Amino acid sequence: MIMKTDTKNLKSSTLILSFILRFAVFTAGWFILMGGQKISDIGFVILFVSITTLISMYSIPPGQWVLSPLGVVRFIPYFLITAMLGGWDVARRVFYRNIPIDPDFVTINHDKDPRKTLILTWVISLLPGTASTVITQETIIVHVLDKKLPVTEEIQVLKNRINGMFGG
Repeated sequence: MIMKTDTKNLKSSTLILSFILRFAVFTAGWFILMGGQKISDIGFVILFVSITTLISMYSIPPGQWVLSPLGVVRFIPYFLITAMLGGWDVARRVFYRNIPIDPDFVTINHDKDPRKTLILTWVISLLPGTASTVITQETIIVHVLDKKLPVTEEIQVLKNRINGMFGG
């Protein structure tokens, strides 16, 4: 899927409003990253944030954003918890020999949207009990560390979370 980066057909009021909103978000981000320190070089900051805003307007024109901000906010805690649990699972399997390892491969169908499939494969490797993934034409092959773990159910939950990020 190729995103249209043409802003010529948009109304000027839409472009101005989008620029102001993005400028405000980037400025707030700058203040957060700088820790609210004293503004000593305001001209440079305004120039830098303006250029960043213009680049973002060209890269993702108004109306082309495909992610739901609320869906992304909901996904972040799930992602962090999943990553920690996955790391904990691997550490336990390395240091405690009594945890069963019965490896297998699980095949699941992926979404037609390549962006969703890419995010899915990135995050699957962080799920507890998984080691790696391979994307084929219509499926994803997941290497699981123990075939008795509910990996396919966890992947379905992950798919639903990713669909929520894309407004689905």
